[in-house]
Amino acid sequence: MRTQLPYERERLRSTRSTSSGLARRAGISAFVGAVVVLALSGCVAPARFSAAPAASVATPAPGAPDLTGSSVLRTVPYKQLAIGDCTDVSAHSKVSETVQILDCASPHASEVFMTINFPDVTTPKPGSLQAVAEDVCGAYTDPLPASITPIWVGPTTAEWATGTRFGLCLAVDSANHALTEPLSQLEGGAAPAAPAAPAPPSTTYLRDLAFGFAVGLLPALALGALFVLAFYMVWSLALTSLFRKVGIPVWKAWVPYVQTWTLLRLGGQNGNWLWLMFVPYGGIVTSVFMYIGMHRIGIAFGKDSGTLVLGIFLPFVWAFTLGRTNEVYRPEALAWHGYPPPLEGYGSITSASA
Repeated sequence: MRTQLPYERERLRSTRSTSSGLARRAGISAFVGAVVVLALSGCVAPARFSAAPAASVATPAPGAPDLTGSSVLRTVPYKQLAIGDCTDVSAHSKVSETVQILDCASPHASEVFMTINFPDVTTPKPGSLQAVAEDVCGAYTDPLPASITPIWVGPTTAEWATGTRFGLCLAVDSANHALTEPLSQLEGGAAPAAPAAPAPPSTTYLRDLAFGFAVGLLPALALGALFVLAFYMVWSLALTSLFRKVGIPVWKAWVPYVQTWTLLRLGGQNGNWLWLMFVPYGGIVTSVFMYIGMHRIGIAFGKDSGTLVLGIFLPFVWAFTLGRTNEVYRPEALAWHGYPPPLEGYGSITSASA
């Protein structure tokens, strides 16, 4: 169960009291205002979730725990304290520029269990540091033993003006007694710790992810390959009927790119337009000359421009339609419309010379 914090107990007492009048309310307001002002100056009030700027181990402040027999490891600036450090700072002490780090197995006043990064504002509003400290420190009080109370230490007004935004959450004994062992060894709880960073994805997870991706991708690739193969077969069959009709060897209908080259020449276009298909956006130019050739092929079969529309959207239907046995191919009709003869098939220069 979550340990009730000192500032919560104070709030409950003030809201449940019915014997005080306006004078008591005014006195409480003045007290709270004084605590907020003292928080910015580095001072702490007893039974408040705040912190103390304190004296040395040898001369404890009134109300501070007795640290006789403490083992001082080193003295450091309070901003260099880290989680797990045991110190001489208590709720009744004043924190100077430096703090003594004590052996956690010897008497000590507090232990650091969390650090605070205060918002970077020019002038904090009254009570804002208190609220931030309570949120940060209070979020990690559940693992603390019931006999432990959290306090916090923040920058003084002068330190804030120089850019210091560092603070500490410390655990002290609720009865102001000295602690004699680390929080992790106290009965009833363990030292709280910040949530661990998420572990990187395991090799097994990455392998499973790759396998799942492959399993999902392979059917899509197979379906796409089947679609391309089916279209190629239908298109080649359609060209077979058309090429047979116009006197072109049918094997050219089954060879990729050769079928495109031949269809261009059948429409009186240079087959070299085919190579633009291998250039970015060059396929658009190839398609334009292909459609011009298809229009001229339609004219040789006595068809109007509507047949070209069919060839653009359904080319295999266009080829099957022209390759039917009842259609008549008249390449000489191209000359009647002012077009040159085809470059392959009946009526071409090659067939005429032959």
